[in-house]
Amino acid sequence: MTRRRAGQPAKRRRGPFSWRQTVQEGLRVANAVVRRMAPRAGQRVVAGREEGYRSWDPEVIGVDTAAERAIIGALRRAGVRGTLLSEEAGETTLGTPFNRSAPGTEPVYVIQDPFDGSLLYRRDIRAHWFTAIGIYGQDEKPRAAGTIDHLTGEIILADAAGAVRIPRPGARALPLRPSGTTTLDGAFLEAYLMKPPFLYATATALRPVFERARFILGNGGPYGFADVACGRIDVYFAWNEALTEVFSAVYIAERAGSVVSHWDGSPVRFRPDIHAVYNLVCSANPRLHEQVLQALKGITPPKGLTP
Repeated sequence: MTRRRAGQPAKRRRGPFSWRQTVQEGLRVANAVVRRMAPRAGQRVVAGREEGYRSWDPEVIGVDTAAERAIIGALRRAGVRGTLLSEEAGETTLGTPFNRSAPGTEPVYVIQDPFDGSLLYRRDIRAHWFTAIGIYGQDEKPRAAGTIDHLTGEIILADAAGAVRIPRPGARALPLRPSGTTTLDGAFLEAYLMKPPFLYATATALRPVFERARFILGNGGPYGFADVACGRIDVYFAWNEALTEVFSAVYIAERAGSVVSHWDGSPVRFRPDIHAVYNLVCSANPRLHEQVLQALKGITPPKGLTP
C-alpha cells in the first residue's frame, strides 16, 4: 500500500466528468472570494476596459477581477480548455491542448459574467450581486449554465438533464418551474433600468407594455433569465445586452421551459462574438410569449449603447 507523506495533499478522486459540476464549482469559488474580500479592496478601481468595449462602463473593480480569476482557476483545475469570453478579460484562450487523460474536456466556449452588480457593490448596496457562467461546445450548442446569488447563496444550474435551483448551501436541488401567467395584463416584468441611459430609453420605448404590468423589476443581465426560469418574473426584456450577459445564463431559461426570442420573434443562436449585442425577450411560457410579441409590434428597441 502506498502511504501519503505527512503534509502531502490528498489526491482528489476523479468521477465522471460533468459540465454541471464544473459550472457549480466555478460559482462556488467565485462566491468564496466575494464573501471573504474586504470591501475596500473589492471596491477599488484596478483596471479599465479595452478601447471600444463597454465604453459606457469603463472601470473594472477589485471584486470583478478577483471573481474572474477564481473561476478561471477552477476551470483550469477541471481541465477545461477552449476560449474564454468574459466581461472583464474579454476574449482569451483557456487551458492547454487536448489531454486524453482528462476525458470529457472537449474544447468549449466559456461565457461568464464574473460579478454582476459592480456599481451597487461600490456603494455597498447589498442587492443584485450575481455571478453567471455558461458553457457552449464548438458546435455552438449549450453544455451547461449556472448563476449564484452572492447574498443568499442560491445556485441555479442547467444542463441536458434539466434545470434546478439550490436555495441555499446544503439544501436539496429543486426543479425550476416558470410561472403559469398567460396574459401580459397584470404580469410581473423585468428590464434593466438602473443606469440613466437605459432608464429613460427603456421606459419610453416600452411604455405601452409597462402600463399593462402589475410590477416592474428594474434589474437585468444574466439573472433576468434566471428570474423567469424560477417563476419570480413573467417576462424579461433585454435590449443591447452584451454576449456575456446573455449566454452566461439564457440556457437556464431555455431548459426550464421558458421561451426566448429576439423582439421580432426570431430564434436566439449562440455565436462566439464578444462584441455582439442582443435585443431579447424571455417569457414564462409559449402562450404568454405570443402576447408579448404582439405587444412589441411597432415598438423599436432603444439604441445608443454598445458593449
